[in-house]
Amino acid sequence: MMLPMLIRVRVRDEARSFGFCLPMLLVYILFLPILVLGAIAFLILLAIPQTTRQAQEYLDLAWALPSLLSASVGTEVVIQSDTTDVVVRIT
Repeated sequence: MMLPMLIRVRVRDEARSFGFCLPMLLVYILFLPILVLGAIAFLILLAIPQTTRQAQEYLDLAWALPSLLSASVGTEVVIQSDTTDVVVRIT
């Protein structure tokens, strides 16, 4: 299982065209505080007996997220308008 490493964005206008790359490592670092807060919320849910089963289902969802991200490798999103085209590739 290989996680996406790069997002490439290309914008084409009638007058000019430009593109840029966004390393996914930066995106993963930005999500790190959300991961810590989610882990704290998960531990709180596990501590309450009525919500233990629901917390375990959330854990199953959390374990599935890396496989969902690895499946997104090769995804290409194309947005077209009358004047501008935007292409986003996940590699």
